[in-house]
Amino acid sequence: MGARNFIAQIRQTLLTVCMGSIGVILIFSCYFVISSITHSKSQWEEKHFGVIGSEIYSRVGLDLTEAQIKDVKTKLQARNIASLPYVSKLVSVHSGNNDEAREDSIVALGFDFQQAQQLEPKQPLWSTDPLTTEEAIVSVPLAQRLELRVGETMIISFAGQGVPVTIRDIVEERGLTGFRGTMRAQGTIILSDRLAHQLFGVPEASAHSMLLATDKMYSALPGTSFFTDLTERAIKKEALAHMSLVQGIFTPPFLFFVAVSLFAGILLLAQLFNILKERRKYYLGVLRSLGLSNRNCFVIYLSECALLCAVTTISGVVLGNVLGFGLLSANVFYIEQLLEQYAAYTYPIQPYVDVKATCGIALTMFVIFLLLACFVGRFIKRTSILHLMGKEDNRVKPAQKRLLKILGSLLVIVAYIYFNYSATEELTANDGLNANVFGSIISWLVGVLTTAYLMFLLVPWMKRAASILPHRWLDRLAVTLGTQYPHLRFGRSFGIVLLFTVLSCCLIVMISFASNVEDFAAANKRDSFMATDAYMSYVDEREKDKLTGNMNEVREIVHGVSYVDTYRIRVSSPDNTLELTEVTPTNDNKWAYSQVVWGKWLGEGYQLPLTSRAPQFQSDAEVFQAMKNQASVVLVDDKLEGTYQAGDQIPLRLLKGGGKEENLIGEEVVTIAGTFAIGDANPLNGRVFIVSNELYNKYSANGAYKHPGEPKGYALLQLTDTDVTAADPIKTLKYHFTKTAGVTVSTPGEELKIITTIVKAEFTLFSYIMSFMMLMALLGMYVIQIRSVQERAPHMVMLWQMGVSHKSLRQIFIVEGCLIGIVGLISGIVVGRLGSEMLMRLAWMGVEFSFPYLNVAGLVIGLLIFIWLFNRFSTAGLRRLQISRTE
Repeated sequence: MGARNFIAQIRQTLLTVCMGSIGVILIFSCYFVISSITHSKSQWEEKHFGVIGSEIYSRVGLDLTEAQIKDVKTKLQARNIASLPYVSKLVSVHSGNNDEAREDSIVALGFDFQQAQQLEPKQPLWSTDPLTTEEAIVSVPLAQRLELRVGETMIISFAGQGVPVTIRDIVEERGLTGFRGTMRAQGTIILSDRLAHQLFGVPEASAHSMLLATDKMYSALPGTSFFTDLTERAIKKEALAHMSLVQGIFTPPFLFFVAVSLFAGILLLAQLFNILKERRKYYLGVLRSLGLSNRNCFVIYLSECALLCAVTTISGVVLGNVLGFGLLSANVFYIEQLLEQYAAYTYPIQPYVDVKATCGIALTMFVIFLLLACFVGRFIKRTSILHLMGKEDNRVKPAQKRLLKILGSLLVIVAYIYFNYSATEELTANDGLNANVFGSIISWLVGVLTTAYLMFLLVPWMKRAASILPHRWLDRLAVTLGTQYPHLRFGRSFGIVLLFTVLSCCLIVMISFASNVEDFAAANKRDSFMATDAYMSYVDEREKDKLTGNMNEVREIVHGVSYVDTYRIRVSSPDNTLELTEVTPTNDNKWAYSQVVWGKWLGEGYQLPLTSRAPQFQSDAEVFQAMKNQASVVLVDDKLEGTYQAGDQIPLRLLKGGGKEENLIGEEVVTIAGTFAIGDANPLNGRVFIVSNELYNKYSANGAYKHPGEPKGYALLQLTDTDVTAADPIKTLKYHFTKTAGVTVSTPGEELKIITTIVKAEFTLFSYIMSFMMLMALLGMYVIQIRSVQERAPHMVMLWQMGVSHKSLRQIFIVEGCLIGIVGLISGIVVGRLGSEMLMRLAWMGVEFSFPYLNVAGLVIGLLIFIWLFNRFSTAGLRRLQISRTE
């Protein structure tokens, strides 16, 4: 009988399934995105690291010696930690068959196969014969891009050397065969150990660094002492750092969506079950009067609901995964189109369906929906035959246990404050999803219910506020009945309040999230460095000469270049004109805490705009000319604080080694010829002085120092704005300088650009899903309002017969609907404000939360207009109300 009822009115059943499955669709589309991101990250980690976790290399930037390698391996073997010395550089490659098929930023590795087998015992490749100096192993993605096959030739270019090699194997990326370290590479090549040492200029028994098959840091291993000449890096953690950040930003919002979707879906399905209950009441009452037991009637109703739950869940799972695939594919396409040149900074997000987890979630949701149907179906056992067959049933009395409900609401508020302001105070993106994160979301979700209930208690006071409106605007009967009905039908009225709370909350969260995404983008917009479009670091004069010698070949792309040699030096300002702090302790020893970067400028057509200029100079060109002729002329970056002005002469004290007064190495009086914009993406990590050659050379051998791994200087490039033959200038430069000079081209802030763009793309997904969520809330409100008109048909006919006009009847529904809508709007504002802050706190964007009050105020006005229009048009069915035998 339940199945027959289910298919009897197939059109109405399909409409119910469509509306009921929206929540399920949203849940599984969100889960599809989350599981795809998580799976793609784990796959990327397996491909490019495998067992590799950390790395040891020389602290002073030199190669590891044979003695150092032997000492480290001995200590690691005692703890059963495998290690592998290797040499590696970024190279450019092109096909031996086609010079146009080329790639830049490819990692070339060289290591001993026997030691590699100890690091990766499950990789059969390392048990084969070692490579000869004419052979190479290439990863599958690189071979596909270059259209190469086994046995064909490819050319490896590095620092002016071109070495042809034959491809012996093409292998899938896994561990060493896909290893890229922390270098922003786009492919992997494995060379013979001998060829790699020769090509990169490394002595035979030495290595660039050592890979360790552990995530633990070498210095943290029990019983080991940290070598002063060695340093360590957790390269896997570093390489995955920005991916973890992106995943940390993505996951909490989508978990939030899942929770809200489940909540709104249950609300909507509960209303659908109630509508089904109203339709089956008379039918079940007849069966009861014919002798059927309460249990059998309950089973009939529940069997129809079970079929509805099953079809709703199955259709929601299928369509949710399809929607998730579509949204993810569109989003990934959007990212790839914008960030093609930064592809090495991210991992590909591939669609993925976790079948077991999906089935488990679907089964759980089916059980939840079935329990909801059982809860709604209690009316069969509680309702008499007379009430089932038409007599008004008993009304819910919301005043019952009101004090207990209010106390429970206050406890929920306390829980929300704890989870969102105490427990999550020290959370970072590395903490992942823990109990505090789930506690925040669950407490907020329960807070939606409690806030809506507390706001619902304001209805009696709203009745008094509505009574002040002029009689010609609002009928007194409409006010009296419209404010009484919400409490008479508490369940239905409270359902509308909750749905409108969800609707307004979603809109407020979306507006707030959009505002904070813009703040995040602005805070992380670090894409400027001394007016350069691209730059390269050089470690010594030899590399600098290579860059200079090969610059003419790219003059079509580069119209200006400047070479800036740098070192660090301790400087203080005795008269405090510059914020270079001097402290005088009790022993009268002077200490200079400020470490600044001194740079020597050599520019060819490079335009470094000055933000201020001394009055004696008429143009920027005169300033740079004066720096060549006058030793005391300097430029400072515009972020150096102080009371100085361009043109001032200021004294400087230069100190060496700790900065005590006995280490004073010189005092200079310099003229600040101007200031320049250093930019937000400053790789020099300090305040910068551009000084004359004479002043630079004076302290280069006495007082100058560098941090470990710092280069000698930087080559700054300004690109042409006109159309050039190269389709992608940055890619062309990367290929050219890796091939000719063995250096890597970077652009200012390129790593932050991809994070910012992915966050913006996340907001696009956010908006799509929020739109579906708002659609679900609107459908629920519409269904409930239609149900209200249908339920009240006998009452309306009675009032009509008593002489109440159609206008007054409509005003009754409009007053009731507007009253409930305003209560829901107030609740939505409260929980939307709290939810916005919670979402930003959990997304770990690193920006201070700001709530867009002005935008929300405009939204509130728009929603008030929407409430009035919605209730006005949803009561249009009253015009068709006629007196009939049934009514």
